[in-house]
Amino acid sequence: MQTNNKLNMARLMACLFLFSNIVHSKILKDEVSLVKNTEFSFQEVCFGMTKRKSELIEVQSISSLDCMGTIVSAGKFCYKKMAHDPYYIRGVVDSENKKVLCKSAKKVILKYGCYKGEKLCEDSEIGCFKLQEKLAVRLGLSHHSKSLDSKVLNCYFTPKDSSYLKLKE
Repeated sequence: MQTNNKLNMARLMACLFLFSNIVHSKILKDEVSLVKNTEFSFQEVCFGMTKRKSELIEVQSISSLDCMGTIVSAGKFCYKKMAHDPYYIRGVVDSENKKVLCKSAKKVILKYGCYKGEKLCEDSEIGCFKLQEKLAVRLGLSHHSKSLDSKVLNCYFTPKDSSYLKLKE
């Protein structure tokens, strides 16, 4: 179980680098209260996104597949497939098992390491919203802050439906 968590953290960090194109920044913490993983085969994903059967499918990145020359986003596929799931947070390519995982959670806590002058970290609210677009899609931003030295961006996401927060109090 511990090895799987480390592998998932490594994949997430790679994903963030791909999404943000920022070399010096990194995810310091990605704590997810996972509700469920919904799995889809590579074939299902390629067919769902291209409307054709793909004989040759290759992993492009942690977040996309190459379906016989057409690059498809795991996140866009999951967003459509999980349309009625208010807790959907992200789509991830699991190259080892040849699956796309559509992840749902009720809480995501992110700590993001910033470097001096990084645009993502200039405003904590805007920075957290940008991270939310890729890592906590359907959750709402509950808290945002920067450390006193402005080296860490803190983002806390929970369901947009506030009934979850009332249950926790």
